[in-house]
Amino acid sequence: MRLRIFFALTLVTALHAQRKCEDLGSVNLPGVRIVSAAPVAAGPFEIKGDQSRLFAGEVPAFCRVVAVVPPEVRFELWMPAQWNHKLLAVGNGGLAGTISYAPMLKPLQRGYATSSTDTGHVGANTNDGAWALGHPQRVADFADRGVHVMAEADKVILNAFYGNAPAHSYFNGCSQGGHEALIEAQRYPADFDGIIAGDPANNWTRHYAGGHLWTAMAMEGDGYIPASKIPLLADAVNNECDALDGVKDGVLSDPRRCHFNPAKLLCNGPDSPTCLTSAQVDAVTKIWTGLRDSHGDQIYPGIMPGGEAGPGGWANWITGLMPGKSAHANLGIPFYRYMVFEDPAWDYKTFRFEAADGFDSDVDFTDAKLGALFNANSPDITAFRARGGKLIQYHGWSDPDITPLNSIQYYESVAQFMSRGGNHGLRDTKEFYRLFMVPGMQHCSGGPGATAFDMIEPLENWVEKGVAPERVTASHLTNGAVDRTRPLCPYPQEAKWNGAGSTDQEANFTCVLPGRF
Repeated sequence: MRLRIFFALTLVTALHAQRKCEDLGSVNLPGVRIVSAAPVAAGPFEIKGDQSRLFAGEVPAFCRVVAVVPPEVRFELWMPAQWNHKLLAVGNGGLAGTISYAPMLKPLQRGYATSSTDTGHVGANTNDGAWALGHPQRVADFADRGVHVMAEADKVILNAFYGNAPAHSYFNGCSQGGHEALIEAQRYPADFDGIIAGDPANNWTRHYAGGHLWTAMAMEGDGYIPASKIPLLADAVNNECDALDGVKDGVLSDPRRCHFNPAKLLCNGPDSPTCLTSAQVDAVTKIWTGLRDSHGDQIYPGIMPGGEAGPGGWANWITGLMPGKSAHANLGIPFYRYMVFEDPAWDYKTFRFEAADGFDSDVDFTDAKLGALFNANSPDITAFRARGGKLIQYHGWSDPDITPLNSIQYYESVAQFMSRGGNHGLRDTKEFYRLFMVPGMQHCSGGPGATAFDMIEPLENWVEKGVAPERVTASHLTNGAVDRTRPLCPYPQEAKWNGAGSTDQEANFTCVLPGRF
């Protein structure tokens, strides 16, 4: 009897596996509406938007599904003809509003079924927040629900197409995608077996106040620093702090050791390209110090010194082409206009960082209105751990967008939570959650450090083989060629040169606990 049942199940699975891609549109899938399902041949493939090319790449043969989870969560699922029996969903950036096609390419090429969602709205770009005005469901889908319902729908479609659920499900995202990653680990622990959270914007409301608006306003008026002066600041930081880690290579291994005072660049006379005015010195100090209240208590930490130069550095994120046009301003203002104050004419210069005249500060108002929905700060991820889930987080030490201290604070909060009741917090945390700080990496990529690395294979090995990542090799590329490798170490360890051999070879470094800084 058992043999007959086995053969019957095998036959059903085989029949399901033979389902044609284009037939998926006629299959009744509860809670999911298939918009289109079409096979894509192996070779060059591109997706065109209204006025631009959204995606282009060399792909293996796959089934492309466009679907919607009501009311408006649109997503795509790409299912390769040669499937590795795994799902890897990818995250978004900024305020989302579009499917992240580019990050889907590598997983597809590696045999994964891969998916991405617009998180429930269509935006003109990732800085567009107008979609949120008068649409609380869109805000909820963006902040919390979008990736979760996509993950559930992915598994339904995969089972309908292949006749099998994925053996393992993974998520990989950076920035807003890192926020999505930690939302998943904290609120929806059954969605994914393994999660990668890069440079996460998980402390959302405080980041938008103390990161985006605080930084944008520091660059207002006389404090504005033109892009031409950024190398001046970067060189001064490196000259004083680069060698503190034992290797002079233009990278600060842990910028918390760097106590460079920007007043050393103060002009002795009139403003010139070789110095900073007093207002500019104050602006740099504000940005590095972060947002504090009148009592000196930290509301949100500042970004770290180091890595200011380069296309992904201060010239893009902090100074912009002109005051009020930096990436911080372009992301922060739409959130407050359309989600917090719900006023398209709101002027960010009126933001109240401090309480006054019997009124709460705008920081408090934002926390009260949207903090519970947006902030992924809960240190309790024991449900994710109990399922055998594994979480890898990384953050660039030179991130000019989201302070790397935010990731450290969250990791340490989890370790502290795990230590309750006499447990060994850090040791227990390392069993399922590891943080890798990336020296010299700007926001999610780029910068002077070794910033090219793969966290997917280490995550797979951890989830599927029980092999925890003790170090991850990262590379620095010049004109596409690797010219330096370094190990990334699980926090609080850092890479220390052994004192012999080339400092461009990761084999000559050891992961050690740092001394005091």
